[in-house]
Order: sequence, then C-alpha cells, then structure tokens
Amino acid sequence: MGKEYDVVIIGSGPAGLTAGLYCGRARLKTAILEKDSLGGAIINIEKIENWPGVEEGAILGADLAGNTLSQIMRYEVDLECPVSASGIELLDNGIKRVLTEEENYTAKAVIVTGGTNPKKIPIKGVDEFIGNGAYHCVLCDGDKLAGKDIAIIGGGDSGVTAALYMSRLGCKIALIEAMENLNACKILQERFSEIDGVQIFCSTTAYSLESDNDQFVLTLKEAVSGSLSELRVDGVFLMAGREPQTEYLKNILDLDQA
Repeated sequence: MGKEYDVVIIGSGPAGLTAGLYCGRARLKTAILEKDSLGGAIINIEKIENWPGVEEGAILGADLAGNTLSQIMRYEVDLECPVSASGIELLDNGIKRVLTEEENYTAKAVIVTGGTNPKKIPIKGVDEFIGNGAYHCVLCDGDKLAGKDIAIIGGGDSGVTAALYMSRLGCKIALIEAMENLNACKILQERFSEIDGVQIFCSTTAYSLESDNDQFVLTLKEAVSGSLSELRVDGVFLMAGREPQTEYLKNILDLDQA
C-alpha cells in the first residue's frame, strides 16, 4: 500500500510550501515530495523583487525558501526528498496513489505544484555542451564565466536578469531574442539599458553551437532574411523561458500544449 496520507503535495517550490503550510495548520497528515532540493528552483534566484511585504524591496530566493521551510517544520508535514513522482493512479473511494521509484504514496487528495524545467531550445549541437559551456542558471554557473565573452539566449525577464547579473561579473554580453523586441518587464529593461557594451540581436535565433579550441562558435540566424552570422563566445546561457513538469499526469488529466 505504501505510505498513507490525507494530502500529498508534489513539488516544494513556493506554491508547494504554501500548500504544505495550510495543510499543516489544518492538521492534515501531509507529505511534500521533492525530486531535487527543497525549495525548488527559486533557491537559484538571486533576488525576488515582487514578493509583498519585504521592506528592503527584495528577498533572496534561498532566504524565501528557507524561511518558508522553517514555518512548515512547526507542523506535522513530512518532507520527502529526493523523491520524484512518476505517475498518479486513481483508486476506489477517491483515493489517489502517487507512484515514485522508491515507494508509493496514497492520499485522499494530491496537490500538483511540480514547477517547471528550462524550455528546450532547438539549437543544433547544444545538447553536447550542457553543463560544459551551455548553462541554464547564472547564479549556479556564472562564476565560471566571470570576465568572459558570453551569449544569453532570451530577452524576457530571465534573460535580461541574467544579463544584469553577468554584467556585474565583468562579462561582455550578447543578448539574442527571437522576437522583434525584448519582452522583459519595463523596470528590468530600464536597468538593462544602462549597461555599456551589450550587443542586442532581436528577430534572431541561435542556429547552432560548436566548439572551437578554447571557445565556442554560436551561429545566429536572422529571422527575416534567413542570413547566418557567427559569434565567438566563451559560454552560453539558455534563458528562453520554462515549461511545466507535467509528463507524469498524462494518464489522468487532459493536458494542452502549455
């Protein structure tokens, strides 16, 4: 039968931890399943500026996760980590069984807060260099490229925030955005405009990534003309958005493309 709970929460990011806090206060027997680090992806965010009630105007992602975990630990909520949900089965009497590689969890209710993964960008050859020249997290890997020439793929909030962070590490930055304009929020674009020496390539996609001695050659494709150009860099950050981790729900829920 596995472990039995009133509620099983999948994911320990801000949504999962908040759900756990409410369930704990309701005296429901609750477990939070987390496949990576407790706190979720937010622990790798440098500053969160839109979190209400912070006098300084921002809170570190790791501090937000740590503070919330401290709140939850006052209640009877089990933190199961690392545990990865691989599926959910519907049993009799409304009971749900959450499947994992380690063991199964049964519950009266399941709350899905599984978060997201970095969106896969169709760049020829990039998979070969993930973790060794191509990265998804500036806070985790930015120090490896301090003072270097880098490219950032994506001109939304994540990409522009990454550019702001890497500029403080003395990097020469090229920002590549597939749309006609950057689409980060206005306050981030205002800060970004104050950085000197940044190359911006809008209406442009990254076509391929190849190794060349101690550097990389990033081939860019211009959207309108289809012309190709090359950019020599020491590393690339892939910041073109995220997609939900919902593959394990296909057997019980109708999912759309998003």
